[in-house]
Amino acid sequence: MVNRSALWLVLIVLLSGCTFLPTNIVNEINMAQGIGFDLAEKKGVKGTIVYPIFNKDKSSITEVKTAHGKSSKDIRSLLNNETRYPLVSGQLRLALYGKELAKKGINDYVDTLNRDPAIGSLVQMAIVDGDSNEMLKIKKYQKENISIYLQEMLDQNMEFGLLPRTDLQTFLYQFFQIGQDPYLPLIKKLDGNIRITGMAIFKDDQYVTSISLNDLFIFKGLVDNKRPGLRQFVLESRDKIVLENLYSNAKYKVKILQGKPEFTINLKMKTRLHEFAPSEKQRQSFDKKKYQKQVEQELEINAINIINQFKKHQADPLGLGAKYKEHYRRFNEKQWKMYYPNVKVTVNADVEILQTGTVD
Repeated sequence: MVNRSALWLVLIVLLSGCTFLPTNIVNEINMAQGIGFDLAEKKGVKGTIVYPIFNKDKSSITEVKTAHGKSSKDIRSLLNNETRYPLVSGQLRLALYGKELAKKGINDYVDTLNRDPAIGSLVQMAIVDGDSNEMLKIKKYQKENISIYLQEMLDQNMEFGLLPRTDLQTFLYQFFQIGQDPYLPLIKKLDGNIRITGMAIFKDDQYVTSISLNDLFIFKGLVDNKRPGLRQFVLESRDKIVLENLYSNAKYKVKILQGKPEFTINLKMKTRLHEFAPSEKQRQSFDKKKYQKQVEQELEINAINIINQFKKHQADPLGLGAKYKEHYRRFNEKQWKMYYPNVKVTVNADVEILQTGTVD
């Protein structure tokens, strides 16, 4: 038979123990959901923070505050001096970095996120072509939480659009892996709206170049398998077709000759025809084999062009160095950097167009 006094003692300890756990009441803390960092004058940094304020009637408004400092911790301390309740980071959704700051390097500001145990690894990150502070303060979005809006905009374009999957965890993995450099979405304020304009490419933690929206179709195929995306192709005959990428798989082969690598990328795509506009305004059937071949040729040229762009800037977002390291025990990072600008890369595209909607 259970001793009743012992049972009561256990219950008292359990119940009273709960009072020793730290608690945060929602309306007595400021939950940062978005942050932005920009280069400021005199080698300083301008930091912006976005957080909701909850009212007693259960409605909320979004507050945006800015401070100047030498580091992210310095900025956070200054912002805490201006807020009624302490700032906490457990609900952070978004981190933006101005392009001019990104050119100098963003590791110090990303490292702060990585070391904060309250911050999850799935925080969305992006580079702003302009000033992140101005973007977070756009009047059009004052009635809604711009941090959540931008996070969801980036998420849905990674899931259904042309952006390859990125987030804090992905960025850190690429940054710390030997033989690979990170990439992040590039966004811009245009006519009071926010638009994705391409992909920012890094060398280590520094922004060095970007690729346009038109190049994202092939770039996503090279780095992010099994993801959809649309692209229009204007072919030699001036015929226009729009394809949706239903599935892609890029296989990298490494051949090593006297210690030097050569790469062959075999890219297989299954696509669906969305639009077909022949240059001659007359009714004609869709020649699937003909257009598959032309699209393959264009994708191969497109891929080599962006790879040459990466090599010019010594940036390796495809992780060719990491793949070389996997295949060569004597891999030397310094030597690889010497090889990289002239390394031979061949791209073979295999495109299958499904569901054309016509009888071929």
